[in-house]
Amino acid sequence: MSNHANIDNMYLTAGTFNIILRQVSLLGLDEADILSALNIDSSLLDKTTNKVDANIVGQSIEYIASQKPNIRIGLKMGFNFPVSIMGIILNVYQNCYTLKDVFDKSPVYAPAVNTICLFSNYSDERYLYHSMKVADNFSKNYPIATRHIYESQFGIILQLIYALTGKHITPILVHSPYKQENTPDVLKTFLQCPVQYGKPFLMMFDKEILNTRIINANCEMLLIAERLISQLLNKEQKQSVSSIVRNYILQTIPGINLCLKNVARDLNMSERTLQRKLLAENTTYQTILNGVRIELANKYLKEHISLVEISFLLGFESQSAFNKFFKKHFGQKPTKYKEK
Repeated sequence: MSNHANIDNMYLTAGTFNIILRQVSLLGLDEADILSALNIDSSLLDKTTNKVDANIVGQSIEYIASQKPNIRIGLKMGFNFPVSIMGIILNVYQNCYTLKDVFDKSPVYAPAVNTICLFSNYSDERYLYHSMKVADNFSKNYPIATRHIYESQFGIILQLIYALTGKHITPILVHSPYKQENTPDVLKTFLQCPVQYGKPFLMMFDKEILNTRIINANCEMLLIAERLISQLLNKEQKQSVSSIVRNYILQTIPGINLCLKNVARDLNMSERTLQRKLLAENTTYQTILNGVRIELANKYLKEHISLVEISFLLGFESQSAFNKFFKKHFGQKPTKYKEK
């Protein structure tokens, strides 16, 4: 298998990758043929916690797509997603009390099985927003695979919600990063809701769904499942504390509750312990948060996203707060910066 620079540390667990392979029968393809065509050692997939390199993931999805060029394979796989074989992360979700717990926990635990995508869930007074970002380096190397990953996520989320609650819940609105292909586009047919094209991936739901109860919630089993997945994260991700905090912020922003207290709680440590560990790495929580916001602000401005939307995406309570932050760090107003 050929390697691409900059994505060597990204992976899916074998358990997650196996879900993709087991769905190829929906497309009339054979799993063994795909492994053979790409020279993938099947023993890599025997243990569900093994890491499958992002290059293997990208090449596999693009090979599958090349065999069925007239099928939106991401949509087909996503809306037929076999939730029951999600493995360790499903053990967490199905023992949560409500969908709010599921959406709160998913960005924290998803990296245990998938480091190619960053997930974020946030809400305002009326709506719940679910967003996902495929890593830029993966997108550049595997643009076709990236599209199918994005399109599969629409179905995966809806299948997961149904499996956990027994309710068919429809989004109010979704954003697709891609252009509309047909009228009506098959995505709109699958989702049965309005779709806005050419915008970063987003699924918007009525906030009331967060109160929906999980069918088989069990708090004791949840504690066991969280302990197991935390051990996996600690074992697999030998990162500095500052890297863990940075990844957490990327996964949870936007959100106006990105305070040290909440971050420490979600990372299972006290505020004082988190501060001490960051100081040992010659940094602070605010420095990391500012760095993420600076990086994303620069990126979003280049993508011509409105200042109101950027303020929201970076977790600021108002555009004026964002403007003040921007001028402090960039030395000019964002409107002037956009004119460059």
